[in-house]
Amino acid sequence: MKLSQLKHWLKVDDGKVPKCIVTSYAGCSDYLMEVEFKHQLEPLKDDNDEMVRFQSIEQVKDLLRPLGITSVILRVTDPYDEFSADGKVSDCREDMTISL
Repeated sequence: MKLSQLKHWLKVDDGKVPKCIVTSYAGCSDYLMEVEFKHQLEPLKDDNDEMVRFQSIEQVKDLLRPLGITSVILRVTDPYDEFSADGKVSDCREDMTISL
């Protein structure tokens, strides 16, 4: 989903806020965002069809707060996390809600 589409959607859809997931990958210094659209996660892209990248959660806040989005799900993905506390193989990710 392009950022311009998201902005238009938020203006038209009477305050219905989509689920936004900001993903942090182990070993990477930036964050990527996906938006839930029709029960599918769509990567957020700019008008040049490039993935929108954030250097901090503060940048995410600066973009989304003016659009009326007050929270996101932060998904931390660590492919090196091979074991969980209960001895079962972990799914290598953790989700948490972050208020903007």
